[in-house]
Amino acid sequence: VCGRTLTEAGEMKLMRCEDCPSDMDEGVYERLHAWRAEQARALGQPAYCVFTDKTLIAIAEAVPSDERELAGIAGVVRRKLTRFGDDVLAICAGEERSGDGGAR
Repeated sequence: VCGRTLTEAGEMKLMRCEDCPSDMDEGVYERLHAWRAEQARALGQPAYCVFTDKTLIAIAEAVPSDERELAGIAGVVRRKLTRFGDDVLAICAGEERSGDGGAR
């Protein structure tokens, strides 16, 4: 946004400086955050193993509508796309998802 070269990993993931304004969809972020907590609990892993905070922010800023767009977000590797992609896309589309991957 500001034209500064991105050097920090978190900034590169977000594709903007930490200080630049975000156009994040707060509602999507909150739903993703809650979903991630449920996933982590079900998997018995820390939440960052599902997706990091920066990845959730990047998703909430992009609000992808298909798998190709979601795959283009840093931190969404093939394994996570396969495992969590349907849930993430459903949340971005405004659907509520439960921790086990089923629609509510």
